[in-house]
Amino acid sequence: MHAAVSWEAGGPFQVQDDVVRRDPGPGEVVVRIRAAGVCQTDLSLSRGKFGQTMPVILGHEGAGEVVEVGPGVTSTVVGERVLLTWVPACGRCYFCVRGETYICATRKRSSELDQSDAPLSAQGRPIMQGLGTATFAEESVVPAHAVIPIPDDLPFEYAALLGCAVPTGLGAAINTGRVRPGETVLVIGCGAVGMSAVQGARAAGGTVVAVDPQESRRKLALELGATRAFAPDDPQLAESPSGVGHDVAIDAVAHSTTIRQAWDAVRRGGRVVVVGAGGADDMLEFSAAELFHDQKSLLGSYYGSSDMRFELPRMVELWRSGQLQLDRMVDGVVPLAEINEVARRQAAGEALRVMVAP
Repeated sequence: MHAAVSWEAGGPFQVQDDVVRRDPGPGEVVVRIRAAGVCQTDLSLSRGKFGQTMPVILGHEGAGEVVEVGPGVTSTVVGERVLLTWVPACGRCYFCVRGETYICATRKRSSELDQSDAPLSAQGRPIMQGLGTATFAEESVVPAHAVIPIPDDLPFEYAALLGCAVPTGLGAAINTGRVRPGETVLVIGCGAVGMSAVQGARAAGGTVVAVDPQESRRKLALELGATRAFAPDDPQLAESPSGVGHDVAIDAVAHSTTIRQAWDAVRRGGRVVVVGAGGADDMLEFSAAELFHDQKSLLGSYYGSSDMRFELPRMVELWRSGQLQLDRMVDGVVPLAEINEVARRQAAGEALRVMVAP
């Protein structure tokens, strides 16, 4: 089977044809991956961050077709077009029954996955399934509740983007930040997640100000709904439309400096949403006085606080209505063999999202 394997932290992806998958077990399905996005998180995991062990097949934005089902599976059938979600909700835990499926207690972190139970192998060695999805492979074995049906009119390369970047950014604005009509929204960082936040905030009726060091991304943010766009060091950035600060700030970078920038940019009573995957050793300080006096809210946003079985139909309708321009966010689809060049472009900020086809 064709797949891109990360054999050592910091090394290149090795595209090879000798990867073997086991048959699906009870409650599992096999998905033939048709398109997979290369996300910044995949690049971080390939360097061994977040406790990722090696060897591993990464990729967590993916869409394709169900080609095999294991015993007891009744929720999907062979031939169904599906999206993979890297946070499959069990529906039974403390969080799921309260509607917080995006922080389901049964989901394991990269550092917690058991290599001995890996469904993939190569050269006689088990290979970890990155984030439980491994979409940089021709086929992936996942729990049946990790796939969600997609409509026939949604291209696979767009569907894959709906697996992470779009619900993360869109949800940060609509679900976590709860942007309301007429509010001003500052979006820091205009990668795929930030661009999704721009469109989500605009769809919610907000007035959006975008921040990014790259001129091309500032231009695209304006085309996707931002009313103004600035470089991080632009002195005009300090001027909010209301004169008292933004109502909401969404930080898609999640560095201590950008979180502080977002905090300082919102008004008293404003909301700061941190949606980027920050570092565990990147510490941030607030004084007790400012926390009390300014009455601002600092909110983490994991997966855009998205219940994917509800969120996917909403994203599809936003796409169909033209409020979510997925075509402007996908820079192309290339064979899996080109994944290292795609990773280079992604790391350099030369592409918003390039899809690989295993």
